[in-house]
Amino acid sequence: MQAKVDQALSSAEDIIYIGAALVLIVAAGTLLIFSTSEFIADFNNNPIGKSISRLLDGLLLVLMLVEILHTVGIFLKKRKLVIEPFLAVGIIAAIRRVLVITAEQVHPTPEHAAAFRMTMLELGLLAVMILSFVFCIFLLRRHGRDEPVEMEE
Repeated sequence: MQAKVDQALSSAEDIIYIGAALVLIVAAGTLLIFSTSEFIADFNNNPIGKSISRLLDGLLLVLMLVEILHTVGIFLKKRKLVIEPFLAVGIIAAIRRVLVITAEQVHPTPEHAAAFRMTMLELGLLAVMILSFVFCIFLLRRHGRDEPVEMEE
């Protein structure tokens, strides 16, 4: 009886992971097409810097989705969880936010001094996060501890 319940739960888990993978594929493909077509359409209407910034923002989001898809694929193949792709998603997300902040930042004036300080604080925290994630990846690779974690059966 326990074996049948375990098998049913494992099958349900696989179905959910496959469904999530399909949604991630569709989302990443759609976002890639949308970002590219938006860049081409806005190329003559917007300043080139703004167009490239928006394209880069979309592409970094696509990379985040692909990293998550990669993690799902590893789990489906090996039934193991790998930590490094999650750290890569964190790095990409933080870099994406840094790019968005810097693209939106206007020239500071005395009226915007408080907002400018908060923006600089956020950028500093994002830099610390990025360095922390990179350091974690460095430690995982250096000490060979990025072995997939066995899931409880």
